[in-house]
Amino acid sequence: MQNISSAKAAAPCGGADERVGRWQARGAWLRSGWALASFAVVIFWLLFFNQIRGEWEINPQYSYGYVVPLLGAVLFWRRWPDRPSPNPSRSWWGVAIAVGLLLTVFPVRVLFEANPEWRLLYWICGLQALGLSLCVLHWTGGNRWMQYFAPPLAFMLVALPWPMELERAAIQGLMQLVAGLTVGIVSLLGIPALQHGNLIEVGAGLVGIDEACSGVRSLQSSLMLSLFLGEMNRWTWQRRLVLLGASMLFVLFANLVRTTFLVWAAASRGIHQMEAWHDTAGMLVMLIVLPCLIGLSYLMKPKGLVEQPASLERTGLKPIPRWVGFVVLLWLFAAELGTEIWYRVHEKKLVENVNWSVVWPEQAGHFRKTDLPENSKTVLRCSRSEAASWQDADGNDLSAFVLRWDPGRNSAQLAKGHRPDICFPATGAKLVNDFGQVIIPASGFDLPFHYQSFASGDKLLHVFYCLWSDRVSATKSAANDSSMRATRIRAALEGERNLGQKVIEIVISGPETRDEAVDLLRSEMPRLVRKG
Repeated sequence: MQNISSAKAAAPCGGADERVGRWQARGAWLRSGWALASFAVVIFWLLFFNQIRGEWEINPQYSYGYVVPLLGAVLFWRRWPDRPSPNPSRSWWGVAIAVGLLLTVFPVRVLFEANPEWRLLYWICGLQALGLSLCVLHWTGGNRWMQYFAPPLAFMLVALPWPMELERAAIQGLMQLVAGLTVGIVSLLGIPALQHGNLIEVGAGLVGIDEACSGVRSLQSSLMLSLFLGEMNRWTWQRRLVLLGASMLFVLFANLVRTTFLVWAAASRGIHQMEAWHDTAGMLVMLIVLPCLIGLSYLMKPKGLVEQPASLERTGLKPIPRWVGFVVLLWLFAAELGTEIWYRVHEKKLVENVNWSVVWPEQAGHFRKTDLPENSKTVLRCSRSEAASWQDADGNDLSAFVLRWDPGRNSAQLAKGHRPDICFPATGAKLVNDFGQVIIPASGFDLPFHYQSFASGDKLLHVFYCLWSDRVSATKSAANDSSMRATRIRAALEGERNLGQKVIEIVISGPETRDEAVDLLRSEMPRLVRKG
């Protein structure tokens, strides 16, 4: 009896000692070099997401990016309990790659501060974070850990915006495809309709198939969800491809339902009623796509019990010196601080650019002041806007608008996101020629215009686009093409960031040749744009 009582009395003490031992082990792990290196990698990822957050904020296509970090963390955490036993490598190539990635952090950060809309930098930053994470995993757990944890880490890159050329091709292709299929469907329903590029003409007027109606927003969100579900279930790549393909079909079907409903509403109830139902109909897309994707993923699960990877012995982790974690954290802090110092020093050297305003030719024939549609203002998020159209003495039609963005973090990103080569194809116009930059004299100063021509129906449109910053370097000419990569690099070297932006775009219809259009603009510009 005495032995039994002693055992019972010792049990609580033993349990307390065991809990204390676990807490001590956790404390030792938190103070280890491996924990510091992991913390540094997490900080790297958070800085990366903060850099691309501006794109999520201003571009509705990528608003799903806000949930990607959380979903990626969930996927990593689900893999952690079943991680394989480590086989640390003695190779130093991972260290060399990690050092190289860290050395590029500062120059990339400086470039990004001046060019927050440059998507090439987005991908460079994402690959830096992914590469550094894999290097840490390779050093501590070898190839097994690197390969095992690569899928959830790579999933994080789904938050990145697509390259501009790919995105533009996808948007234009989907808009025209959806418009064409919608015309065929409503014709079967007895509604006369004609397709004009991305526009559908019915008796009540024109229905535009914009980026939302084309399905590109829901397509990108559904691709993200299908990738998440495939990784969540640890499927083979064949099953993941099937789910990806199915998500595209679901999106196409849902958007055809939406656009068909909107065209029917426009034809039977009028354009105003269609516009009132536009956003509500958009909810229909996700109400179709999300249940279909989740239901299909449930049906695609292998029947019966699925064997989970065995939890193998996890001893043998290769230690990381604590100073490595401290050095990485200090370097990330130094890169952020150095970037801020760089721009603060160079911003003192910037000078005010020429301030100008538009004097509308109200005495011209057919002059009419116009206003941008509310949905366009919502997308552009400009501080101020004005627009007008008129006709000159020779019968040429001209229209122009001026957009203004006050200084801010996303001012350049918003201004550069509105360009003719993006906006005009959305109305069904086709790019004919890109003539590059032309310098047009105004009242005592020059304006650099990017000149492109578009075919819209039987009309040839000459489009002149100028982006103007509030301040520039004292050594920099105002006549620079802001779309050139060399100019992007120069902006970073000269410390130009968060500047107020102004856009003037002039569309001319009537001249048949390039020279005629340029000469007409040269004659109009001194009267149209003046200092002050």
